[in-house]
Amino acid sequence: MTFKEALDYLGIEDYSDRIFNSNSHGELFHLHDYILIAQMQGNMSWFRSWFEDTVKWAEENWSRPASIFQHIPRCLDATIKMDNIIIEALGSKESSKWKKLR
Repeated sequence: MTFKEALDYLGIEDYSDRIFNSNSHGELFHLHDYILIAQMQGNMSWFRSWFEDTVKWAEENWSRPASIFQHIPRCLDATIKMDNIIIEALGSKESSKWKKLR
């Protein structure tokens, strides 16, 4: 899978220039992260909404918001961990409602 194919699959192809040019040192290691995320199992239709919310939050709160594109894997990992904590805290009956909301 190429970088372009990964972004197409994730529904964020319109962010390609911003992602590609987000590292002020010209490093491109983070581009591979998007390929790995795209290769995750399951339906990724939720990704664009989550991604845009994360980018918006960084733009409002970070001194250098362009760097968010390099930190997407870490942010995604934190979101998944938080979801798992919420699901565990809710118990099996309520967790199915939470999963539907996500």
